[in-house]
Amino acid sequence: MDAKQTKIVLGSIFLLFLIWLAVPLFGRRAGVPGAAEQIQARFDAAQALLNTRDFVTHHPRRVIGSIEARQSTGFLQKRFQELGYATSYAHFDATISGRRQVGRNIYAFKQGQTTQIPAVVAHYDTAGTTVQGAMDDGSGVGVLLELARLTSALPTRRSLLFIASDGEEWGMLGVRDLVANYSQRDRIAAVISLDYVAIGELAELRLDEVGQMGGYTPPWLRRLARRCAEQEGVPVSEPAGFREHLERALLLSWTDQGPFLKAGTPAINLSGSARDGAREYRVYHSAQDTIENMNVESFAKYGRAAECILCNLDALPAIPQESEGALRAVDNIFLPGFLVVLCQILSFVPFMIIVSFHVANHWQYITLERVQREASSFLGTIFPFLLIFPIIRMLAYLRQLPRYSFYPATPKDPVLQHPAWGVALGILIPALATAVGCWFLVRFLNRKLPRADFHVSKSILLVFFLSVVMLALIYNSYWAASFLLLPALFWGLVGFSSGAGARAANRIIILVVGSLCVMVSGSCFAHLGLGWNLFWYEVLALSTGMFSWQAYLLSSATMTLGIRFLLIQSQGAVD
Repeated sequence: MDAKQTKIVLGSIFLLFLIWLAVPLFGRRAGVPGAAEQIQARFDAAQALLNTRDFVTHHPRRVIGSIEARQSTGFLQKRFQELGYATSYAHFDATISGRRQVGRNIYAFKQGQTTQIPAVVAHYDTAGTTVQGAMDDGSGVGVLLELARLTSALPTRRSLLFIASDGEEWGMLGVRDLVANYSQRDRIAAVISLDYVAIGELAELRLDEVGQMGGYTPPWLRRLARRCAEQEGVPVSEPAGFREHLERALLLSWTDQGPFLKAGTPAINLSGSARDGAREYRVYHSAQDTIENMNVESFAKYGRAAECILCNLDALPAIPQESEGALRAVDNIFLPGFLVVLCQILSFVPFMIIVSFHVANHWQYITLERVQREASSFLGTIFPFLLIFPIIRMLAYLRQLPRYSFYPATPKDPVLQHPAWGVALGILIPALATAVGCWFLVRFLNRKLPRADFHVSKSILLVFFLSVVMLALIYNSYWAASFLLLPALFWGLVGFSSGAGARAANRIIILVVGSLCVMVSGSCFAHLGLGWNLFWYEVLALSTGMFSWQAYLLSSATMTLGIRFLLIQSQGAVD
């Protein structure tokens, strides 16, 4: 691009920046249905702690499918029946590390005056590395039972459903079964998920609002939950801005609100964070997660917030039917979903201008032979990436990979801590061998084609990249803006340099921008504590379908383009 065109591109980027700054001006404040501050708390924290103690000490190992997990459901059913609830079981099949297990949900129902049902869910299962699981999630079960006690003797406007779910640790399997098969699922109007009361002194209450492969908590429920949590005098953590943007890009939920949101049911998760975060992480999913770590004062703040949300849901004249698309920009300001998507599309306008200028400037040199050269180079580079996916699926079919119903092993699980590196090499070596073979094949196919030219190759690659961007916008505009916007702009602006030092600087820019996107994605899995073993988790996630083939295809195409942009820096410019 010449100087004038570069100024136009930079001007469009600056204008785009101003648009994003101005977007919050078009946001609206989320209303709070009901009057949260008028709820008189009756939650008994000591009783909730006692519930937790009784449950986790009598049934310390509740891994899905185990005898002790099955026995613990009898404890819970008896407690609900003593409170006057109509109880029922629901069983579902699950595959955990290659073994078939049978999970069990417990439903406790109270008939009310309306057809809409607010539901409260807490998972009772534990990870295999946990003993007692007092924090995760015996505490949620203790609060669930106390909320059931509070509402059992009082007239409630709506019917209520209390759910002790199984299989949460492996991808919210119990709730996934509920939204697919529970006979009254269409009547469930809103859901509170309880996971978990943090150990020791409570530092903050946290709201989790992302759906499992789709959906997000609507603003009215987010605002209601936040108002109730703030009344307890502790900080409240909730996604907003780029953090929420990234959650909507990945759509991976770690708690039981996820499948409800995917099904279109308003839901939110309430959890806590300890003042001593390092100790909380050591206790999480470990043999140290015992009742001695729990604090009655933390139960009080957490439980009163949950009670406030539930009572408001019961008191509402009607559960609002509000879109899940609105994104929280800051504080109580929400941007309409259509406006966010429009801005995401507009964000790629500078890139489209770059593509247009490059194609227009070098159109006369773009011949069919040169397109064929770059297309064969692109296909030869992407093919090894694409080969990895069927290899992983084949290994899963041959039972060389530990199989799971949906999400792979839980944090701190030995399956993740000690990857099967032989199997991993069985994935990487064929891919690397294919890459070498493709390199020789591409050289052979291109041997009689015209000599490569930087500007022509870049113009063709930019058109390829524009195609990837358009597919990504259709797939998930949040994903496209989160992971493709920076590469599109920077890779598009990096030009031709004849000097070795300048070419090296260009390569560094290309690598740094690509690495930033990888690190942002990897940060979402930091809670797994896997380090380099994250590769193994991603392999398992691809084998189960937790990572979609569409996202893998788009990611592979983007990495291929980055490699090609790096390699063409070595090409000369002959036009």
